[in-house]
Amino acid sequence: MKKRSSLPGYMDGVSVIIPAYNRANLIGETLESLLRQTLPALEILVVDDGSTDRTASVARSFGSPVRVIAQENAGPGAARNHGLREAKGTFLHFFDSDDIALPNKQEVQSAILAKTGADIAYGPWTKGFFEGREFFPENQVYQQTGLPKGDLVRALLSSWSVVPHACLFRREVVERAGGFPEDLRVGEDQLMFLRCLLAGARVVPSPDTLELYRLNNSDKLTASEEGLRNRIVEWGRFLLKAAELCRSPDREPEKWFGFRQRVSLTAREASAFNDEEARAVVKELRALYPRSWELPLRIFTWFGRKVAGLDKRLRGRRGSAAFCFGELTPGQRKGIAEAGYQLAGEGPLEKP
Repeated sequence: MKKRSSLPGYMDGVSVIIPAYNRANLIGETLESLLRQTLPALEILVVDDGSTDRTASVARSFGSPVRVIAQENAGPGAARNHGLREAKGTFLHFFDSDDIALPNKQEVQSAILAKTGADIAYGPWTKGFFEGREFFPENQVYQQTGLPKGDLVRALLSSWSVVPHACLFRREVVERAGGFPEDLRVGEDQLMFLRCLLAGARVVPSPDTLELYRLNNSDKLTASEEGLRNRIVEWGRFLLKAAELCRSPDREPEKWFGFRQRVSLTAREASAFNDEEARAVVKELRALYPRSWELPLRIFTWFGRKVAGLDKRLRGRRGSAAFCFGELTPGQRKGIAEAGYQLAGEGPLEKP
């Protein structure tokens, strides 16, 4: 397929957009991984979301093409939208401030978008712990064998989730979708992706690269009881917004079993927090499915967790089949070495 031309006023190439809040101890390592890219970015925009530590000064120390944009604390959606308004590239890489990209990520995904004419390239990613330059990966790579079959909208709301930092987006589809919602602190990336799908985005898998998702980060939202409460309630708000966005004569998410199951589970978890906002979210969630479904949904959720636990013990992996799990490939192992890391227990890897 013929490559699309650049949008008026923008340049061919990749703009990386990183929202950052109090990441002085991690942002440097993340930027190093982006500066190792075999296809260098036009720019790396670090949007400092009102940090009270040295996040901005650490990022500025890298010089060009890193640029720091400061704003008052307004959340990840607002920070990403700020970066989007400042970005010059026709391809957008929304990256997290604590994760690592293999060096070929931007080259592989840009080439696939140019070849296919698609709007979003989605590559494999894996979770793991870091100890210095040693990486301890989980025994599973997400999206290693492709993307869910069938309707991605239904998958996203029923059994799947998206990690945008494993994607590369065409600017035009993100702008057509209206960017990120700024009134959500959790699920804002899922809602942006959903908007892209509803705007007609075509998504293609982009194998042969990898993202490393950092688990040992004490600043993650779930690190405290308050953080857990916020995550659950905000996730409930995401589900409500997603249902409203998707509702149409040919799409009724309330009738999808997987979506009902998510809604029921979130309502039960949110009911543990006895504040006005949590109670209002629970009430709206429970209105999305008949009360007669509550017991069957509870039984199915319990049974599903038992099966998932058995799968975890037998195969070392856990999660919906929509994540298309696989194992690390030789190319990904070499890429981890090229990124400057050693896989735990394997000794140093030679670069090709």
